[in-house]
Amino acid sequence: MKITGKSAMTKLLAIAVLVFVLVAVIASAQSDKPQFEKINVFAVVSQNIENAFTDAAKALKEEEGLEAFPLLGYQTHCTLYMTQYPEGTKDSVLAKIAELASNTREFEINSTGLEITSGNWYFMNLERNRNLQTLSDNVVEMLAPLRAQSDFIPDWAKEFPTKLEYIAKYGSPNVYSEFNPHLTFLAKSDEEKLQRFNKKHADSDFAKVIGGSVVAIGAGIADRDGQMKEPWKIFPLKKAE
Repeated sequence: MKITGKSAMTKLLAIAVLVFVLVAVIASAQSDKPQFEKINVFAVVSQNIENAFTDAAKALKEEEGLEAFPLLGYQTHCTLYMTQYPEGTKDSVLAKIAELASNTREFEINSTGLEITSGNWYFMNLERNRNLQTLSDNVVEMLAPLRAQSDFIPDWAKEFPTKLEYIAKYGSPNVYSEFNPHLTFLAKSDEEKLQRFNKKHADSDFAKVIGGSVVAIGAGIADRDGQMKEPWKIFPLKKAE
């Protein structure tokens, strides 16, 4: 019996050592993996457009029970460029944005109505005018060299050659000619409710063209829907003369 007990103990010790080694190997492998951050660099619109956006969000909540991002505490923003970066790129990204903001004046922009996308995201669209397009292009040119390189291509993008090209080159399908400026209410929402809301509010003030401006640039870590509750920093643009 003593021999059997010692044998069992030896086996248990061997198993324990093996488990420890496996855990150590897995932990080491994970620590060796590069860590990435999805950073959203965005434009901030003037208060009158943001107010209209919030008014629409409140109506969505009251009438359809849909809690839009602005009512949940997320930053209202128009994404200029969003992609993955190696962990620890924050200071470099913010330095480039600060420099761009210090050399860019506020400029006019219009909202252009509400849109339900094919995937049932809900937007307040913004005019893609020359100044906004140029701002997005400049951000891409400055920050693309810092991004994390990846060979991953989502299946849906394979049907769109231009988006496929931009993902490969810049890590984002929504840059340059594919830039689609908007403020996001909801991601993958209820189509029936959105259609009903759109029909009811076709003539509401927040669904009409609203003249405003782009007043700042910011950046932060984005969640899976591209949203941020606490951006790193927002840099005001120079006041228009």
